Amino acid sequence: MMNKENMMNNPKNWMVLGAVLAGIGVLICTIAFVVLGFDFKKLSTVKYASNTYEVGEAFGNINIVADIEEISFVPTDDKNCKVICYEEENEPHHVYVENNTLMIETIEKNGLQLLNFSISTSTPKITVYLPKNEYELLTIDSDTSDVMIPENFSFEGMNITLDTGDISCLASANGNISIQTDTGDITLSGVSANDMHLTSDTGEMKLSGLTLTETINIKESTGDVNMKNVSCKKFISNGSTGDLTMSNVIATEEFSLERNTGDIEFDGCDAETIYIHTDTGHVNGTLLSEKVFLIETDTGDIDVPKTITGGRCEITTDTGDISIKVQ
Repeated sequence: MMNKENMMNNPKNWMVLGAVLAGIGVLICTIAFVVLGFDFKKLSTVKYASNTYEVGEAFGNINIVADIEEISFVPTDDKNCKVICYEEENEPHHVYVENNTLMIETIEKNGLQLLNFSISTSTPKITVYLPKNEYELLTIDSDTSDVMIPENFSFEGMNITLDTGDISCLASANGNISIQTDTGDITLSGVSANDMHLTSDTGEMKLSGLTLTETINIKESTGDVNMKNVSCKKFISNGSTGDLTMSNVIATEEFSLERNTGDIEFDGCDAETIYIHTDTGHVNGTLLSEKVFLIETDTGDIDVPKTITGGRCEITTDTGDISIKVQ
């Protein structure tokens, strides 16, 4: 007869015991969900409250430091600004004015709080009600927050940094706009600015109706970039595997576009001087004016007009095909 020690040293017995314990865990979870009526919100151990912060002081700048909160801006007819935060009861936000700047900050958890285990099924929110249409510098620094800025406002400049959060912006700036995300999407529509710098790793960019006095600079890794109805002086873009698709994008001076394996496609676009380079990505599209084409590829196919007037259009690929037409 096998003794107890031999039984415990048998790997198969441990596997059977693990399967039994896992089955018991699944059964307990199923019973708990049935008791809760499959209402997962009842699992939350974090209590939230909606708190209003009245801002009586004047300010020109807005600075928001957040964590996971959704951030939105709303115009108001009230004389003063107010901030409504849907937040954890025990962790209210800091809302105050300092050095002409409205500060909205998420209070950092201390070490002891970080050790506490909690479950949250709600999404905290920060809603900023603004009485004026024009402000100076808007700065937002957050992790997973989604940001929504409506067309009712304009700023001297915008500087927004997110990790996984998405941003949707319809507001313009007299100066520069800088937006950086890791995996979050960037959506801009009807926005004007002097310079614009957009950076993302895997997030997608959807840009429409943009007017830039100077340069729009886009750095993208694996996400796709879709542009429509954009005017600027210079358009510069670097990327890796993401595709660049353009429609009615006009630069009075220059296109400088680069991709590794991503394709570059354009329809009804133009610039005085065009530089395009890809490795394996294809380049195809239509231009609005004739160009002097300087084309080079290793193994890709080439189909371009034999025009001898116009600005310089230099396109190089390694294995990608090149197909250009002039409308």
